[in-house]
Amino acid sequence: MKKVLGIMLVLTLIAFAGVAGAVERLSLATGGTAGTYYPIGSGIASIISKHAEGIEITAESTGASVANLKMLRAHKIDMMLGASNTSWGGFNGHAPFEDKAVKNIRGITCLYPEVFQFITLKKSGIKSLYDLKGKKVALGAAGSGTERTSKMVFEAHGMSYDDIDEQYLKFGEAVTALKDRLIDCAIVGSGAPTSAVVDATATLDITFVTLDQKKMDEFCSDRPYLAMMVLPSGTYKGQDQDVPVVASPAILSANDEMSEDIVYQITKALWENIDELASVHAQGKNVKLETALSAMSVPLHPGAEKYYKEVGLLK
Repeated sequence: MKKVLGIMLVLTLIAFAGVAGAVERLSLATGGTAGTYYPIGSGIASIISKHAEGIEITAESTGASVANLKMLRAHKIDMMLGASNTSWGGFNGHAPFEDKAVKNIRGITCLYPEVFQFITLKKSGIKSLYDLKGKKVALGAAGSGTERTSKMVFEAHGMSYDDIDEQYLKFGEAVTALKDRLIDCAIVGSGAPTSAVVDATATLDITFVTLDQKKMDEFCSDRPYLAMMVLPSGTYKGQDQDVPVVASPAILSANDEMSEDIVYQITKALWENIDELASVHAQGKNVKLETALSAMSVPLHPGAEKYYKEVGLLK
């Protein structure tokens, strides 16, 4: 009997140790490898896996904002990166989520400004957005956050897809098409510098299509998830002038099923080690605690809220 009890005690201790040392394995949906989501997301996953005890996060390359929202809605992923404006649209059931809104999304933090860059060849003669009438324009992948925002920018200028020859291409595909003179303009919505645009400048003389500042300011005035900002000269090879661009912050979000404690640990580990993100991508230095909630367009996760109250960002 004593031997049996001893064996049961050992098995119980082993089982308890297994539970105590259990690892929470989570998935983080990012974007394509030619954009900024994937390297930034991989960096975030690495920081949290390294500093949050018992949590391991795997960054997955995906179709970015819209695809990520659909996967989150279907509970196929735990966390995601997405543009603030697209995440807002998903939560509120706007296109392409009219059939079913993404009500289970909860925000963790705003990251860096995601700028929408309209690039063309210098010798194309295209200067402003109005010059794109009748031209072949790569809007991003069909249904992507970039495509959704591109549509809004054209709308702000009194234009629609009827005015252009729309092409649905991912960033890398769009740059290749620009190189091959198959399109006239490629729209890239990502943190700058974006690898796809850097690649384009290696072999092409590119320039940026200008937006109508007045009309964009008016358009953004009642859309807090969008803002006009400046892409500083020298961001890319051959760019010798500042370029006005529309931007929407990238945000890190979670499935509302994730526990308050897990999200608290994730938020704490990320912000207490945020300096490590700058070594992963140039946009890492633009991820700052003081702007963590500046354009949060979806409800905040209770775990993140707990951390921000601790550090005085929320009351």
